[in-house]
Amino acid sequence: MAPYAYLPLICVAIGFSWAGFASVFATGPDTTKTHLAQATAASGIFLSALTCTFADGHILSGLMLVSCGMAIAYFAGRYLTSPWSLAIAAGSFAAYLHVAIA
Repeated sequence: MAPYAYLPLICVAIGFSWAGFASVFATGPDTTKTHLAQATAASGIFLSALTCTFADGHILSGLMLVSCGMAIAYFAGRYLTSPWSLAIAAGSFAAYLHVAIA
């Protein structure tokens, strides 16, 4: 695979985990344990993917990747339910890690 061909995977991971990450800040006392578990997983994926975007030390490329991920979150966030978006984010981040480490 080309060196930068796997970068869209990190954008997808950021985009599809954003809704779960942001939901942590809007929880109330009636939040279910299932929702909290999904938010915890989404937070881990989002923060790890965010860290990986800036790992090469280039701020401009990291900002472009984060912007792309947030655009994905904006456009796809309304159409997917939380478990599906979390599954897509986890699969995308796992594929990114597999390709980036191998």
